[in-house]
Amino acid sequence: MSACEEPSDGVLIKFKYPNGHTNMRKFRLSEPIQILFDFVGQDDIASEIFVVQEAASSRSVESSSSGSIMDHGIKASSTLYVLWFSNKDVQVNVLHFYFLTRMKTECVLICASSCIMHVCLQEILSDQQNGAYALHHTSHGQSSLSETSTQPSLSEPPTRPLLPEPSTRPLLPEPSTQPPLTLFSQPQEILTLYDEPSLSPSSVQEPIIILDEQDESVSQNQPPVSTHHLGGPVDEIDLQTILKKMVSKVDGRFCPTSNQINVCRDNVLLCSLRAFKRRFFNPEAKLDVVFVDEDDNGEGAVDEGGPTREYLRLLMRAVHQSNIFEGHEKDRQLSLDTQALQTKLYMWVAKMIAVCVVHGGVGPHFFSERLFNQICGIPTPPAMVDEVCDHAFREQLIKIQEATTVREANSAIAEAADSLSIIGALRHVSSLEEKDSLVQSAADFFVNGRLATALDQFVEGLKTLGLLEELRKNPAVFYNMFVSEEIPLQAKDLCTLFDVDFSVQGSNRRDRENMTICFWRDWLIDIEEGECSPVTLEKVLEFTSGASTVPPLGFPHRPQIQFLHEGNRIFPEANTCILVLRLPLHSSYEAFKQHMIEGILQAPTFGLA
Repeated sequence: MSACEEPSDGVLIKFKYPNGHTNMRKFRLSEPIQILFDFVGQDDIASEIFVVQEAASSRSVESSSSGSIMDHGIKASSTLYVLWFSNKDVQVNVLHFYFLTRMKTECVLICASSCIMHVCLQEILSDQQNGAYALHHTSHGQSSLSETSTQPSLSEPPTRPLLPEPSTRPLLPEPSTQPPLTLFSQPQEILTLYDEPSLSPSSVQEPIIILDEQDESVSQNQPPVSTHHLGGPVDEIDLQTILKKMVSKVDGRFCPTSNQINVCRDNVLLCSLRAFKRRFFNPEAKLDVVFVDEDDNGEGAVDEGGPTREYLRLLMRAVHQSNIFEGHEKDRQLSLDTQALQTKLYMWVAKMIAVCVVHGGVGPHFFSERLFNQICGIPTPPAMVDEVCDHAFREQLIKIQEATTVREANSAIAEAADSLSIIGALRHVSSLEEKDSLVQSAADFFVNGRLATALDQFVEGLKTLGLLEELRKNPAVFYNMFVSEEIPLQAKDLCTLFDVDFSVQGSNRRDRENMTICFWRDWLIDIEEGECSPVTLEKVLEFTSGASTVPPLGFPHRPQIQFLHEGNRIFPEANTCILVLRLPLHSSYEAFKQHMIEGILQAPTFGLA
């Protein structure tokens, strides 16, 4: 890399490594991508093979790729996540294959660790009966396919057999009755593998990995593009496992009086603060949520889960809108509020977030990446002027930054003297480099330095129920829950969510119920297409369950649809505790649609619509 100087007019690319370390450099997009790989590979813990991927992209780029940087979809300043590969990561059991004889002319790509070998399937099938082929382990720790006949060997002489001699067992066994296993998430990459129970662990000396014909590289120890470091979706199984562990700390049978939360929908945050500040409030016990109407009377809903789900959703919304956050609605960071510091509001709000996550699986989905990295203990890059939320101060810094002469810079500094003096950044500059340093230090202090105490309080609150510990151990798993926007519901999600309680087949009731289910499904599609505004699919789920999304751990039981055969019950009804949605019966779709929309919009509380 020493021979390749960093171009001053290049595009700045930031790299984030698996251990949290960051690095950055400017590149010309027309340069060979190997220059980028050489820069990444200078890291002390770099592996020989690795991949990089943009946070917003679903495509990773392997370090053996060729072409220019722009050829791989990198067209502007961006952040690339780096994932190291290692032979020690390979932990896949030896799996046998069943091939159709009509595919004799196809080639099978077999990869063992980092060694890739193409073998003609026709040769395998023709020599199978003679035990011509056996898998061996090479002296370099790589598996390869070698012949046991007198033909020339395709690899280095083996040191020990990977599998028993072919004569003891057919190389291509019949598929078992067990469910097929897959190594790929995309349909075009699926290759079905079958476990053979009779293969004893002792006969396996080294694992192998099988790739499909398209010769696509895959990490040997984790699913493709499924972590925060690669910017892909969260691995739902991992998230469920971690949440189950945290939920196990909550005693659902114990509900002390101090855990009763009396909620007025007009001021959810203030009502919550009163409850959370009680001396004996216990986040490790069940919550007892009571909603109060305008006359200060309880709404009458016994909290068997529905009111809690509704409350946690409203609480997270109130947290999102609280004065301790600022910035874009989907990219919030902490704001400085001296009163909030004195009352430790940052800590209490963080406790509320922890309770929402653990008790209901409700994530913020609005943290800025900087705030998320700060609470996870991941190093953050220098602050950018654009991150300064105070509009007037940001404009002052931009004017200083864009000054082309020292005189212009000092004139702009004088205009911002009041603001700069408050943060200790007011000084006369004698060069443009000093001007840039002043802007950088001012931005860093505004974005990071002045919020240090607030961040400490916030981090302290996240220790509730062990959330901070899990965040710092598994930032990749929680990234989408805290930073990324929620994935919108689709009509098919609600269609498959419910069981339907039908009447007896062939009865008059059943005929009307069948028609109503058709109306229901058509209505969900109309909602998804925006034909029933302001009703959304999220509002339909809220009406039924109290939650706007299906929790990561699911509902306590499967929601159910029932039917209202009484002629005077023309609007939908719901019981959010037992998760039952009751649909009215109408003779036409237009009547069904109208009454469903009106019923949901006019039902802000629990019980009947």
